[in-house]
Amino acid sequence: MYKKGVILNLFVFLSFFLHVPKKKKHKQMKQWILLLSIILMMVNIIRAHPVLDKRAGTAWNYWTQKAFGPNLGNWLVLERWMGSEVFDQANSDAQDEWTLSANVANAADLLKQHWDSWVTEDDFKALAAIKVNHIRIPVGYWAFITPDQGEPYVTQGQKAQIERILGYCATYQMYAIIDLHGLPGSQNGEAHSGRIGEIGFFTSANVDRGIKTVQAVVDWMNGLDTKLKNQIAAIESANEPRPDGDDQYALLRDYYQRAYDIIAASPFKVPMIFHDAFRGPAYWNDFLPAPANAVLDLHPYWDFPPSNDPTEILNQVCDKRSGDNNFHLPVLYGEWSLASGVSSSDEWLRQFMDTQVSVYQQGNAAGAVFWALKNKINSDVWSFEQLVTEGIINDGTFSLHSNAKC
Repeated sequence: MYKKGVILNLFVFLSFFLHVPKKKKHKQMKQWILLLSIILMMVNIIRAHPVLDKRAGTAWNYWTQKAFGPNLGNWLVLERWMGSEVFDQANSDAQDEWTLSANVANAADLLKQHWDSWVTEDDFKALAAIKVNHIRIPVGYWAFITPDQGEPYVTQGQKAQIERILGYCATYQMYAIIDLHGLPGSQNGEAHSGRIGEIGFFTSANVDRGIKTVQAVVDWMNGLDTKLKNQIAAIESANEPRPDGDDQYALLRDYYQRAYDIIAASPFKVPMIFHDAFRGPAYWNDFLPAPANAVLDLHPYWDFPPSNDPTEILNQVCDKRSGDNNFHLPVLYGEWSLASGVSSSDEWLRQFMDTQVSVYQQGNAAGAVFWALKNKINSDVWSFEQLVTEGIINDGTFSLHSNAKC
């Protein structure tokens, strides 16, 4: 599709040339031929890179809108370091949901109680007051497909919980990312994948089960009432996968491509979010070229290991403006926190918060989703809720970020 300006230039050229006196035509011919060549070159460039609607009918446009809000961590996928109530009630020393589900007879009842109480409508009222527009919902594959024999997860009730949250999103004008935080076999061997230990996702069989999960999420989404469906901003195909070696990275790319094809074919259009697998945007430069309906997810943390130089930390955040934010697709900072090795004074926390929120909106950056909404064990640097109570996050954080360094 040609731009109107280029077409107009062609008409101007032809009109002008026809009215030039014959004596001058030969003198000006070379100049006009050069100009026409340049215009035709511009036309060819525009034909190769047409102006497209990158939104593609989605509920949320990551190309033009900026996300701000928290992750619902330790909700549908347990993380004991964030809150141990379920484990304490079960009198269990389990460190992950797999082990709890395998060894506690009433695990389903305990999980239901936790799901009902960890995230409530009151939380959404508080989030709306500070202009939150986004949440990210970590969920395991076992909520959408039947686990294999020997996989002990509780499989009933998670979808109903997500639908409850989507109802709150509709009421309070927020949008949700459905984030596949736990994949078959575990994509990273961490508790937040459901099971600590072996990384077993990177086999053909488990990748196929992951694809089956993506299809199940898409089917569930399309079956929702329009009011709920319209609050889904995106589907994230994998959280923090950790492939080891070229063969596993090839499997991950194949998985991402197959997942993208399924999501792109959905009648209700949403982008696919894909995590960089800790390789950085440059590794993915040749993947899903624009205008693919996709978003890259980055998780910058300054606590693994803890950085204790505040100037260096802020400089590294600011450097993302000329680095990560220049990726060919929107870049969502889907997890981040205020954790670092720096002493957590209010002044430092405000500057660290505002600088990150500011930078994560600049260029192709699509916004910032904090980890996490709540943390009942560790300090406020991991708790959106506590930071709001302390005034570190307020109704001007998203739009003003007045304490930002850059």
